[in-house]
Amino acid sequence: MPTWSDPAPCDDDEQLFECPDCGKRLCSERSTVTCGRCETEMQNLSVPRPE
Repeated sequence: MPTWSDPAPCDDDEQLFECPDCGKRLCSERSTVTCGRCETEMQNLSVPRPE
């Protein structure tokens, strides 16, 4: 599996997303992001997980 560079920390108005399939990470101002490589919805890592 390829290792992607980590773009964190993101700008104040951006959130960090990660693809659950390939592990690619990116920063975006949008609320939902789709991985361009896998066509999978990326997980928002900037929002705490529910307990």
